[in-house]
Amino acid sequence: MPATSEVIEVEVAPQCVHPGWLLQEPTPVEPARETEDEARFGAFMQLLRTAGAIDRAAADVLADLDLTAGAFGALLELGAAEPTGLAPSELARRLAVARRTATLYVDILERQGWAERNAHPDDRRMVLASLTPVGKRLLTDLGEAYKRRLASLMSDMTPLQAERLRQLLGVIQLDNCAPVLRDA
Repeated sequence: MPATSEVIEVEVAPQCVHPGWLLQEPTPVEPARETEDEARFGAFMQLLRTAGAIDRAAADVLADLDLTAGAFGALLELGAAEPTGLAPSELARRLAVARRTATLYVDILERQGWAERNAHPDDRRMVLASLTPVGKRLLTDLGEAYKRRLASLMSDMTPLQAERLRQLLGVIQLDNCAPVLRDA
């Protein structure tokens, strides 16, 4: 009996995932066995562990500047607020930290010679923090390089996943105030 060669055409689905998969709520494979509070607490603990790990890694990235991630964030916010500067309360709101923490960040930047405090032009009781010429030069010369180095800590994520994470984290509301969801 002669062998016949029959060609069977099989349609193979492309091995990529549609970018919209992160934009929809996942459908659970198994029925949820934990309560809503347990699920939220599990997410809280994972976020806490991740935040600690990222903070330690960011400290390593910023070690040559002798800055924490928070102080670097303050440097960026003051740079974005040029030329007027920011009141410590506004800096605290933008960074989602306590006012005393924002004041500490300004103290750190001031000791480095990168920031200064000046009286508010319209209200002498208020103080505005702004970058010094040296701080502006630091941001101009090295700001983007440090942002890239810090972004590399998230390199296991696609840009779409990173954006979705940013959006999800923006949903969390603490201290009875709306979260600050900002572009990076």
